[in-house]
Amino acid sequence: MIGTSNYTIGKLVRHALNMLTGFSVAPLQIASLIGFFFTLVGFGLLIYVLVNYFMRGSALAGFAFLASMVALFSGAQMFALGIIGDYLARVHLRSIGRPAAVVRQSVGTLHSLDQPP
Repeated sequence: MIGTSNYTIGKLVRHALNMLTGFSVAPLQIASLIGFFFTLVGFGLLIYVLVNYFMRGSALAGFAFLASMVALFSGAQMFALGIIGDYLARVHLRSIGRPAAVVRQSVGTLHSLDQPP
C-alpha cells in the first residue's frame, strides 16, 4: 500500500517519549514536585501518627507509622533524584554548544562607538 508508515505503535510511543525527555527538563521538574509533595504527605502522616500516639497514649499503629515513613523517605528520594537530574540536564544542555540566544531579526546596522554612523 502506498503512503503507509513503517512506524508501529511501539515505535511511535518510544519516539514520543524520546522527544519529551530529550529536549526538556520539564519531566525532571515534575518528578521533583511529585517527590516534594510525597515528602510533605509523609511528614504530615508522621505528625498525625505521633500526635495520635501522645494524645491517646496507645501504641503506635504499625501500618500507619510504616506508611508515613515510606511516603516520607520515598518522596525525599524522588525529590533529590529530580534535583540531581535537573542539574545534570542543564549541564548537558549547556555543553552541547547551542547558543544561549538566537536573533530572530536584525533591524538596522550596528555601529562601533569610536566611529560615527
